[in-house]
Amino acid sequence: MTDNIRHYAVVFLLAFLLVLTTGMTTAYAHAGLMSSSPQDGEVLKANPGQISARFTETLEPDLVNVRLFDWDGKEIKVERPTLQPGDASQLNAKLPSDLAEGTYSVIVSVVSEDGHPIEEKLTFSIGQKSAVVIPPSEQKADSSYLIMYRYLAQGIILVGGGLYLVAWAARRHGLPSLAQLIGIGRQIGWSLAIIGLIFLWFLYDESLTAVSLTQALWQMDGNLLSQSPFAIMLLVSFASLLLVAIPNMVSGWYVGIWVLVISAQAFGGHAWGIAPVWLSLVLRLLHVLTVAVWMGALVYLLLTVKAAERGQESFKRFFLQTVAVASVLAVATGVVMLIVQTDVMSIFQSATAWSYLLYGKIASVCLMLLLAFRQTRRWRTKNSLQPSYLRWEIVFGIIAVLAGLWMSQINYPTATTNNQAVIQTDSN
Repeated sequence: MTDNIRHYAVVFLLAFLLVLTTGMTTAYAHAGLMSSSPQDGEVLKANPGQISARFTETLEPDLVNVRLFDWDGKEIKVERPTLQPGDASQLNAKLPSDLAEGTYSVIVSVVSEDGHPIEEKLTFSIGQKSAVVIPPSEQKADSSYLIMYRYLAQGIILVGGGLYLVAWAARRHGLPSLAQLIGIGRQIGWSLAIIGLIFLWFLYDESLTAVSLTQALWQMDGNLLSQSPFAIMLLVSFASLLLVAIPNMVSGWYVGIWVLVISAQAFGGHAWGIAPVWLSLVLRLLHVLTVAVWMGALVYLLLTVKAAERGQESFKRFFLQTVAVASVLAVATGVVMLIVQTDVMSIFQSATAWSYLLYGKIASVCLMLLLAFRQTRRWRTKNSLQPSYLRWEIVFGIIAVLAGLWMSQINYPTATTNNQAVIQTDSN
């Protein structure tokens, strides 16, 4: 280990200890339904007058919606829900006064602080339960498309941005620039990222039943748009990619814009719903940046295997130090985010999709580190690289990134969800 790597390790260890000694409050997953009045399945003697629902997080006032259906599946109009004064985690919706006896279905749609749309369903009966209850119609976007387009757009941004940053730095050591390596591939990747962001915007907007963010954007309604961090992330990413396309700017311009594009991806997930928010955002920002550099460096080395083997010794030192620091920070920030985000024991005690994705991500990262260790020894002792090792590192990295993005789409286990039923939700 070189003196520089030792220096980075000491600095990181001090920062890591500082983070662990920082006061942290209990973290929740996406806004999950804690209680309701009427309760799910409750049979009432008379019309309750209103529906109340309390969630684990504060809600955004303009992004809540309540839909009421009778036993025939016919929708009954209700007044727009409002948040409880002094308690933004509870919403209330007045019911019509002329509800007949029978069973009613309720769909409560909200958006939590982190911008994730949540939909909860419950039923209640007045007088007696109906013999036959027709399920209400659905108005929810298919979450699989959200995951697919998010992976397309953000995956390209992370890998492409990291690749650009590494290539920019590698030029100082006599290695090829990104333009020399992939040529028109830059324009293709940029176009795919733009298309992915556009589709992601409309799919996300479709998942919000209370408002239209597209209409809010058209009307320049900043107050409404600001209530969804995910929407802001998409807009910043889109605008930044347009700035990247401006030709003939100084190289520092493109470096700064790519750092901005990559950084923006840290602000559209669980971070906003975890306390303390500042710590959550800092950890997520460091994680996203280091993952981008790590993946970009691997792709760059695969593209320049022969040139790297013939290259200057200074490039080898630069590359190994860069990847070492990026991988250590990526793994460490991921571990600390896990500690801040949820009760670690809850992960092992629950059988949720989030837990299984985490196991897959951990396995992929471990395999990446194992391959990196063998590759580094080979490069140092024989001054040669094994392209197959690099390809498998990239494959496992892609799997880890996909797992991470998928994990940001779904609810994660907490002590609360283990004591109760684990809340299953679909989100951005």
